[in-house]
Amino acid sequence: MRIVGYAADEGFRARLEGAAATSGSELTLVQPAEGGSAANDDQFFALLRTHPDAALLEMRPGLLERTREEAVARGIAVVVACRSDDEARRAIREGAEEWLLVDATETEIASRIEGACERLRRTAKPSAARAAADHLRYEELLYDRFTGFPTLPVMIERGREMLDTRGRLTLLYIEFVRYSKLEEIYGWEKLDEVLQTTASAVRDFYARYDGDSAMMVSHTGDDDFIFFADIAQEEAEKRINEMTVSLETDVRARLETEHGEDIAGLFEIYVGSVTLFRNPKIRTERIIYRGIREAAQAARSVESRERARKVADLKDTLREGAVYIVYHPIVVTETREVFGYEALARGVHRALRSPEVMFGVAEEANLIWELSRLCRRKAIEGMEEQLKPEHLLFINIDPHDFRDPTFRYLDLDDLGVDEPGRIVLEITERTAITDYPTFQGYLKEFRDRGFRFAVDDAGSGYAGLGSIANLEPDFIKLDISLISGIDANFMKQNLVETMVQFANDHNIKVIAEGVEREEEWETVKRLGVHFTQGFLFHNVAAQAAQTNAALKAMAAE
Repeated sequence: MRIVGYAADEGFRARLEGAAATSGSELTLVQPAEGGSAANDDQFFALLRTHPDAALLEMRPGLLERTREEAVARGIAVVVACRSDDEARRAIREGAEEWLLVDATETEIASRIEGACERLRRTAKPSAARAAADHLRYEELLYDRFTGFPTLPVMIERGREMLDTRGRLTLLYIEFVRYSKLEEIYGWEKLDEVLQTTASAVRDFYARYDGDSAMMVSHTGDDDFIFFADIAQEEAEKRINEMTVSLETDVRARLETEHGEDIAGLFEIYVGSVTLFRNPKIRTERIIYRGIREAAQAARSVESRERARKVADLKDTLREGAVYIVYHPIVVTETREVFGYEALARGVHRALRSPEVMFGVAEEANLIWELSRLCRRKAIEGMEEQLKPEHLLFINIDPHDFRDPTFRYLDLDDLGVDEPGRIVLEITERTAITDYPTFQGYLKEFRDRGFRFAVDDAGSGYAGLGSIANLEPDFIKLDISLISGIDANFMKQNLVETMVQFANDHNIKVIAEGVEREEEWETVKRLGVHFTQGFLFHNVAAQAAQTNAALKAMAAE
């Protein structure tokens, strides 16, 4: 269930958050302006256009009436927080599905909201339901369901008015990149969560903007934004730079807080801008559309320059050894006792903090072998301090690494490996294995020296059954997309159970990646998964502490 809340009382807001958490609901809160004014009403009504299940608001003259108009068209249950019996009676007269007092408990808040939604479902007439469905289909073409922002066709008239009235219009094209990579790694459910977080940060940014402006998406479901603003030409560059830095800082901080450093590391923003001037000879709408294309091209030019800068940063990283390792625990599922650690490399340069970004840049710059060597060395150097003697170390290896003579003929003494049996090489398959007989020969050489192997990302589309059969691994790591939400997905449970049975028949151990909630851990434990890994055992705070310690140690060297 999705809830949008609009209330000023701090105690009530806290209890509403608790009620949403208890019921497993998704809650978005809007903070009313000082003195109960209508300054933030637009933000609240924009969220109603994302079609939540319920809207909860404090009683205020005129607010309930407008909320009901918006809610009826979208099939949203309206719940009103009241301060007296008189307000409660008025709320019911004005059409609210439910009311409650602002000092209500978390349990009562949750039950009242659930009751309002159920009551609305039961009383909705078929004709009204069809009308609401038709309205929803129409509105989805005009408003983005994640952000509530209108699409460009809705706002083109607003841009025309600004340009005709002032004679100029500053247009920003805000491009968020690498979100497709995030979906590839973590699955569409996680991407949807990240888009919700991003949308919330963009809404807050827009609410703070002081001046005549309009924010929109180019079309529904897009993760790029278009911003119309009235900015004087002489200060345009400075203001745009300030806005870009502010937005990037806000979104990145929100992503780190809610989703962790790995997710935030994939986030990048590029902004292209153009100032348009009214020309009586050219249709105003055409000026705006041409300006949007120009600003989008400018954003892509910024991305190209940033890519060149990242390559330069990577070369500095290789020269200075500016990589540190974060060790993620892998635990015995039954006991939660640490079994080993996966070594995850991070670049000291902020732009290369994400391993996906860092290795992507290395691949583009043909420096993948050099980066892999550095990361392996750093991971093994930290074994003595970070791992106990009985712990295994899991290191990510790309199939291309086996073509690197330095890796193929690895000198264990030079690398500092005393016990190869403690090293598990994870075959990540960032690149496809095209010659299995040759690759199996590489693996045999390493097995004969004592190394063990794991197939990473099983179930993601990369590491299929063919890879498992051909590589004969010691461990199978189930991809996060297969584990996320497994407690509520019986098909995922059946797949994992089958994989565990297969692994047991072939003396292979299964590791579930991406376990973030107790319910997921309980489920994989019940299914017989041998080991688990995820933020439930190495949370955001633990990773941040480990990162800070590593950076301080490197700075002191």
